[in-house]
Amino acid sequence: MRSLSLASGVFCAALALPSFVTAQETPGYFDGVISTLTQNGYREVRLVDAGTRRIVAFDAYGSEVSLTIHPRNGSIESWDYVNLRDR
Repeated sequence: MRSLSLASGVFCAALALPSFVTAQETPGYFDGVISTLTQNGYREVRLVDAGTRRIVAFDAYGSEVSLTIHPRNGSIESWDYVNLRDR
C-alpha cells in the first residue's frame, strides 16, 4: 500500500459504492485511501463520484466531510464540511 499524505484530522470508514459505479470504473488507489481513512477514525466512507474523485465520510466528531482525492498519489487535494453548521 502506498503511503498517503492526508489532510489534518482523523480518518476512517467503510466503502459503500453507489450501484452505478462498478469496480472496473473505480481507480485502484481509492481502496488505499478508504483503508487509510478507516484506520484513522472516519466512518461510512463512500465514493460519490469517481470522475471528480470525490469521497464523503463522517469524521470522529460526527461531521460529514467531502474530500477530493489527487488522481496520481491518492492524497487529499481538498476537503470541506457538507453541512455549514459543522464548521
